Amino acid sequence: MQYYDIEKIKKEHKPGKKLPIILTLISLLLSVGIFALGVSITNAHIAEGIEAEEEALLDAGQEAAHDTDLGNTLRESVVKDVIDGESIPAYTASQIRAMDVSKPSGVTVADLKLVTRGNFKGLEEYFWKAEQDYGINCLFVMAIGANESAYGTICFRKNNMFGFGGKGYATKAENIDVVSRTLAHKYLTPGASLYKGKTVDAVHKRYAASSAWDDHVVSNMVKFYRIISAHHNEGIEALK
Repeated sequence: MQYYDIEKIKKEHKPGKKLPIILTLISLLLSVGIFALGVSITNAHIAEGIEAEEEALLDAGQEAAHDTDLGNTLRESVVKDVIDGESIPAYTASQIRAMDVSKPSGVTVADLKLVTRGNFKGLEEYFWKAEQDYGINCLFVMAIGANESAYGTICFRKNNMFGFGGKGYATKAENIDVVSRTLAHKYLTPGASLYKGKTVDAVHKRYAASSAWDDHVVSNMVKFYRIISAHHNEGIEALK
């Protein structure tokens, strides 16, 4: 931009009508130049602001999309975990016979309430606790009791729902605990005195003389698993 020395111009030109016009033009040019510069700077700032805002909106959009994708991924993962955790199979008789009953069933107290009958009602927490304490499949323990005492309604000794030991017990809860512990430690632990294996048939060899004992126990377990599995599947379908 060209600059003008107004004082010099005044000295070089004699006073007359043209000088005010020249000075006015110079002032106008300076004003236009300054205005143009200001507009240029302002436009640059506006452009920078718009660009920054566009980038911010783009980043926000990408972040929102990322959050949405992440949210969907997490939801799908959680649902899958819940479904996997909630899944209880309905086993066949042959599958029950091959099952390692020294391992926990994974059922809950609420699940047990679906299958308890007779005097087993109200004892679900004790069967469940025995599984937690000794690792034994509590549905296996329940199946034995259901067979031996018709769900605790026919006991030849006080509170002895398993026909176990030929004696009575102070409470049914004590009976469940003693039988579960004995099965886990003496019948289902390799090297123990009564160990023949970890299946229903293996326990049968040392637990009962009846040739049909294992059939009844297996039949009860098939029924328990079928009812519990059906209940879980209803809940799983609601998640899909």
